[in-house]
Amino acid sequence: MPETTRDRIIEAAGRLFAERGYSAVSIRDVAAKAEVSPSLVMKLVGSKEGLFRASTRFEPQPLLVDVPLAGLGRALVADILRRRAAAEPDVLARAVVLLLPAPDPEEIRRLVREAYVEPLARRLDQATAETVIALLAGLSVSVRLYRQLDEATIASEQLVARYGALVQAVIDQGTPQGSEGGGSA
Repeated sequence: MPETTRDRIIEAAGRLFAERGYSAVSIRDVAAKAEVSPSLVMKLVGSKEGLFRASTRFEPQPLLVDVPLAGLGRALVADILRRRAAAEPDVLARAVVLLLPAPDPEEIRRLVREAYVEPLARRLDQATAETVIALLAGLSVSVRLYRQLDEATIASEQLVARYGALVQAVIDQGTPQGSEGGGSA
């Protein structure tokens, strides 16, 4: 499917908002990144806030529903580190960058809940799902924004083993006995 000019503008805005935050991005910045005029950005999207809303989407993480609970902690941590190594966007770190300067911070919170907490809460309980996402957000911020825990400090495999075990312990404590994760009492 061919990419439209509007799609290009929204993609450019999403990247800039994720990199710099809402307040540090102008319509001119978005136009330059999308290689269009600022007036075309305004015509197609309407306003900076409209551009922010259109570009701020959080796709559900397939691992939250596809991986058996017994290995989910390690899989989620490994995915964060894989994304870092591949220089792919990290949605949880992006959510932190977007939240504080957002025109509507509650909208970002809602999007994160819908894309991450709710799918996991359908498999566990609400408190456990929120705790797991909080642990993952902390790791995401540490490795992406603070640039901590790089390969020079700790090998990815070792970090997956250590941090994955922490996340898995929370998952196991929130998994009812006899369910797919096996849980512990």
